[in-house]
Amino acid sequence: MKKHIMLGIFSMIATTKAINAANSIEASNLSHTERNTLPEAIESIAKKIKQRGELPYVSVARQLELLQALSQFELGRFLLQRGGLNGYWTDYVINHPKQGRLTGLNSKNQPFTQLELFLLDQAPTCLATQQRFEIFKREIQNRLHDGVILASIPCGLTADLLDLDFSQTPHFSIYGIDIDPESLIQSKQIAENLSITDHCQFVQRDAWALGYEKKFDVIASNGLSMYEPDNKKIVTLYHQFFLALKPHGYLVTSFLTPPPIPAVTTEWDLKNVNSEHALLQKIVFADVLECKWQIFRSEELVRSQLIDAGFADIEVFYDKAHIFPTVIAKKI
Repeated sequence: MKKHIMLGIFSMIATTKAINAANSIEASNLSHTERNTLPEAIESIAKKIKQRGELPYVSVARQLELLQALSQFELGRFLLQRGGLNGYWTDYVINHPKQGRLTGLNSKNQPFTQLELFLLDQAPTCLATQQRFEIFKREIQNRLHDGVILASIPCGLTADLLDLDFSQTPHFSIYGIDIDPESLIQSKQIAENLSITDHCQFVQRDAWALGYEKKFDVIASNGLSMYEPDNKKIVTLYHQFFLALKPHGYLVTSFLTPPPIPAVTTEWDLKNVNSEHALLQKIVFADVLECKWQIFRSEELVRSQLIDAGFADIEVFYDKAHIFPTVIAKKI
């Protein structure tokens, strides 16, 4: 019954198109290039909502209400201006279960607004990436050995590596690689706070032009494929990782599965998805914000891309709702 309800709701929803590369994705920074000032962003989005008119599943007034609500907290304001998340805000979302969810306080040490609390505690994709983060850490932890060389690309705040337990691994190296200099500065500060800077290098570099060969035992990569619509570019990216790995090295990566919309086969486990939460998430992220991370792929496609890039022994680990899977691919 729940599956039919979900599909019934989403059957009213026009398929969200990937953000056009010509107007919202820059090669230098896929995820969070600044679009304009906050007042300009709010004005532009409000104009778009009014011109588009009523949608079958949400009124203009409700969308404008959500737009106003997004402007009331820092995470929302960043999304309004950027349409995506940088390293800091990604870390804020994935670490919410052991931070804000426990303290009840947001990034400004203030009580959460209703909408921010929804995004962090109920929005299906945000819940999925929180679970994905724990799966990443578990699988990388299981692959540690003395002398291991790890890389996070793009690293953001490098939480997927810096959060690991190295107590049984006296010799290790961490490479945080990102095109965003701000994320690298913040990662270095975290490493200093953990007193492991001697084990770390932070490098500003484009993921599509790594220039490493047979360097790493494990590469962790989250957050690129969901911003890049070109499947050929994704294969090129995976091949860069393949070249950078040592023989028998592992790529730990992820992808977003298609949501339940007409004419698209979904891999979501709908019994573990609240249909009202899924619809509200769709309205906020796709209709109001037009977030850049609207690139979805099936497990079958991702497996074929990894094979085309040279990988083998591919394993997939799903979050509860099958929204944000973790993929582990081995270089033979």
